[in-house]
Amino acid sequence: MNLPWGTVQFTHFPGWIPLLAGSAVVVALLAYSYHHARGRARLPLRWSLLALRCVAVGLISLCLLDPQNVEKKTHRPPARLAVLLDTSKSMATQDVPHGRFEAARQWLQQNLVAHKPAHLATPVFSFGQTMTSLPDVSRASPTGALTAMASAMENLLAAPADEPLTGVILLSDGIDTSTQSPELVARKFLRAGIPVHTVTLGTTNDQRDVVLENVRVKRAVPNESPTRVEVSLRSSGFPNAAVTVQIRRNREVLASQSVRLNGAAQQVDLDFTPRHRGFQIYEVVVSPSPDEWLASNNRRSFGLEVTDPILRVLYMEGTPQQKGSPIPEWKYLKDALQSDPQIQVTVLYRQQGSKGERLNTIDADPETGERIYPVEHPTRGFPRTLAGLLEYDVVIHSDIRINSFQGEQLPNLARLVEQHGGGFVMIGGNSAFGKGGYHRTVLDRIIPVAMQSSDDSETRPITLRVPPTALKHPLIEFTESGAATKEIWSTKFPSLYGMNHVERAKPGATVLARADSDTGNVLIAVQDIGNGRSMAFTSDTTRSWGRDFETIWGEATGRTRADGSPSDSRYFRQFWVNAVRWLAAGKMSRTNSAVTLELTQGSGAPGDVVQAAIKVRNPDQQEISTADVAVYAGTGNTSNRIALAKYDAARRTYLADIKIPGSGAQILTAVASQRGVRLGDDRQLLVGEETDRELADLRARPALMAAIARASGGHAFTSLNTRDQIPALFANSPAEIVQYSRSPLWDKAGWLGAILAVLCGEWALRRARGLA
Repeated sequence: MNLPWGTVQFTHFPGWIPLLAGSAVVVALLAYSYHHARGRARLPLRWSLLALRCVAVGLISLCLLDPQNVEKKTHRPPARLAVLLDTSKSMATQDVPHGRFEAARQWLQQNLVAHKPAHLATPVFSFGQTMTSLPDVSRASPTGALTAMASAMENLLAAPADEPLTGVILLSDGIDTSTQSPELVARKFLRAGIPVHTVTLGTTNDQRDVVLENVRVKRAVPNESPTRVEVSLRSSGFPNAAVTVQIRRNREVLASQSVRLNGAAQQVDLDFTPRHRGFQIYEVVVSPSPDEWLASNNRRSFGLEVTDPILRVLYMEGTPQQKGSPIPEWKYLKDALQSDPQIQVTVLYRQQGSKGERLNTIDADPETGERIYPVEHPTRGFPRTLAGLLEYDVVIHSDIRINSFQGEQLPNLARLVEQHGGGFVMIGGNSAFGKGGYHRTVLDRIIPVAMQSSDDSETRPITLRVPPTALKHPLIEFTESGAATKEIWSTKFPSLYGMNHVERAKPGATVLARADSDTGNVLIAVQDIGNGRSMAFTSDTTRSWGRDFETIWGEATGRTRADGSPSDSRYFRQFWVNAVRWLAAGKMSRTNSAVTLELTQGSGAPGDVVQAAIKVRNPDQQEISTADVAVYAGTGNTSNRIALAKYDAARRTYLADIKIPGSGAQILTAVASQRGVRLGDDRQLLVGEETDRELADLRARPALMAAIARASGGHAFTSLNTRDQIPALFANSPAEIVQYSRSPLWDKAGWLGAILAVLCGEWALRRARGLA
């Protein structure tokens, strides 16, 4: 029982009613004994003896109840709330008042030191490349070369200590330059029940810097073929500044362009023509700007396989032979293409007209005697299988009836473009586009215009108009002079005499020419389709609509050609050669159909690991999983094997981890063989860059810091939003422990002395009065 006036408890307390009843009985008995005693003392003496006897009985009764003195004690067990302070070089950035590092120290003083509970230890550890104890924060400085955030967190979790770790405060700008994921380590803290609270220092604003972020280019192009390089720039702090972007090979400048920076992200397209065969290393360089943060990120190397293949074109012509003409209609375009010695043309002709009548055709080249076959020929016509079609890089469809194709021929044509990087062009006519019924076929998927249905053709004189924005396109740009190119496509371009109407160019297509005006019917449109490219030419190249186009678009030479034309048709030839080379770029970018090497990244610091993924296929484009695949690295003159790739069944790819051996450019070559027979190889450029990754991009990473906090069950703060949320930092501290200590009171000398004194007093008083 607790007494209301103190901390005394009775171990054996029968309750107030039994206690009062027992006391009354005792008092009554005592009173009775004194009242009926034989030797009666006087009344005062009897009352005194009764009082003494009652006191003695009461004291003995208290001892029987076992009184205990109870003391309450409270305390908290010791615990740690560890602090990880980023001391890498990026923390010296002065983008917040007093700089990031000083802001971190102020945060610790104002929010942690001033509010932490007394029982909670808050050891501080600094980390950059390694983690070390930091007894005095005022002596630390941000000088670390790297930020290994995940490593520091793992070391802290594994470090032995007497006090349990109840939480972590991570102060950093979030710039992590290690290869290990901090989020994965944060999940280990979650499983251990230890939240990581993050405090992000710094802003996400860019430094004044021009950064060449990426270079995109086809991995392989034909020699002497116009090649476009897409350069991604970021130019924070330099709006309206002028720079020069160049493509160089060794010290030779191959292309140069003045660019007006926009102060943000932008893309710059440069065109150049490679003139050396083999695997070439090029460099994109941006001229430095005054006061920019780093000049080392203004250049980037890229590799390009410059091939010298024969481009194989399958050309199907549906216009019959013109009466009285010694030249077949298909010969104009065939000769134009084969004026380039690297283009080989296979011609097929249409045997029947739109009404089933037999057309006037010539089945041999009058100059070479080369045999020409019908589209429908069972063995020499349009290929019946995909493997047969893949022998061609570009297919030209000129006015061929839809019923000339059977089975999977048209779907295979779509696959050639979409999946295998081939090129396709449809030329207008009465059996083309919507009038030919192709809007209801799979070819509608790869043609860059939305076709009309039924009768979409029109016969009348048409003036071709090239938009000013198209004059730099590789199909249109014939000379380095924009004025000369414009003249070739305007005053020197002859009339066309008909076209197929289309509804519009499809989204993503580029319109290179229209009829009569800037808003007229689309005459020429091109588009990237999957891995390949396609083109629509809604007029014609033959006698009906394109008789002048195929004969007189050139320069007068003073001599008359066999068809009576005084022109050399040089622009007609150049246009179609440009078109075929542009259309074939996707197919020709596959340097080796048997082996394809891809890297997760094309550059990195020496020692970084890059994964190589290699595909190996047989001539039927079926994947091979039993080949031996090795990866070699070299600088051009020598090459050493650095890895063996293993087949990954889940990804259906051979994988190898490549450690960047050092600074500079390395050519990686993947070589595949089977049973000692070499299947093929492919190459990619890997550049080791000795850049200061800690200072390359100084934008704070609040998203990463928030992800760490979220993954560990902690809170994410900035240096500005913490004040009202300080209690959350200590929420995981151990609970207060309450303990009670008990000590008995009945065995104390005072209690026993009092009982003895009362008994002795009563006995002495009784004897003094002569009482028994």
